[in-house]
Amino acid sequence: MQHQDEPKQAAEYLRQVIPMLSQQKLAPTPINYSVFYSYLSGNSQALNEVVDSHISEKKTFTLALMLELYEKYINGAASLEQQEKIQHALEKAMADASEEIQHVNSGADNYGCSLTQHAQTLSSTDDPQAAAMILKQVMQDTRDMVKNNQEIQARMQETNTEIIKMKAELEAVKASAEKDSLTGLKNRGAFDKAIDSVVYNSNKVSSVLIMLDIDHFKRVNDNFGHLVGDRVIRYVSALLTQIIGKDHHIARYGGEEFAIIINNQKIDAAQQFAEKVRIAMSNSKLQRKDSGESIGKVTVSAGIALLKTDDSVDTFIDRADTALYQAKETGRNKVVIAE
Repeated sequence: MQHQDEPKQAAEYLRQVIPMLSQQKLAPTPINYSVFYSYLSGNSQALNEVVDSHISEKKTFTLALMLELYEKYINGAASLEQQEKIQHALEKAMADASEEIQHVNSGADNYGCSLTQHAQTLSSTDDPQAAAMILKQVMQDTRDMVKNNQEIQARMQETNTEIIKMKAELEAVKASAEKDSLTGLKNRGAFDKAIDSVVYNSNKVSSVLIMLDIDHFKRVNDNFGHLVGDRVIRYVSALLTQIIGKDHHIARYGGEEFAIIINNQKIDAAQQFAEKVRIAMSNSKLQRKDSGESIGKVTVSAGIALLKTDDSVDTFIDRADTALYQAKETGRNKVVIAE
């Protein structure tokens, strides 16, 4: 759980972050700052274990890894906490509703027993005065029953309104937790769930995976800075959404790479989608927002794989990745279909 550090302590953490970023050959971007600040402050034991493991094994902290750590342990932490709070409140509201229903059933049972007793008493008496008293009691019991039911109904209506509201809040929080903060597309975590569902679905449909990557993206960052690089990523994201549409699963896989799951379509249709994105990107004339300076031609490459019956998640992704690699190695700005 995130907590607020004392100003003096926070300043000390920030002072230590810069040397660590330099040591790991990482640029001082907001995401990299956030990950290593959280690591130094010990906010997440799970994050610290991953970072410690990478440092001890002298592994490279890639851009994709930093984004994954940020989304999993920092950006998503608050959302997970929100989900838990809403979930507990929802469970309580539903328990209250169940209790109210039990009260209604109990009240109805008691009322039924009371009517039966009054009916038996009426059938066994010839005294008009006694009969009148019994009828008076029946009317009073009926009024009490109606009043009680009206009060319970009002409380049930309030509870039902709360449940509907909390369900909507829970869905909103879940949607936020699955969204990439930079592009608004699905994030890596959401993609992992989706690809798992596609591959291991017992009723397998025709599914195609497109792995798409921005060519020479490092040059954009090196020549124009990370803010311009972020705008290029958002531009590609907008093209994907516009051309492929929201009916298919479009995710930012990590860094400048995207993953698109196309369901219920043949591979030719997926290839057409990828080619439209590639051509639109190749024809785009991107400029710096502040100065209007052209940043040059920016292109994308893509690899496409059709889901096979014996595919695992790893083999499915690997075949699309291999096709993407072939597109890169044979000149970039092209789409390659996996064998």
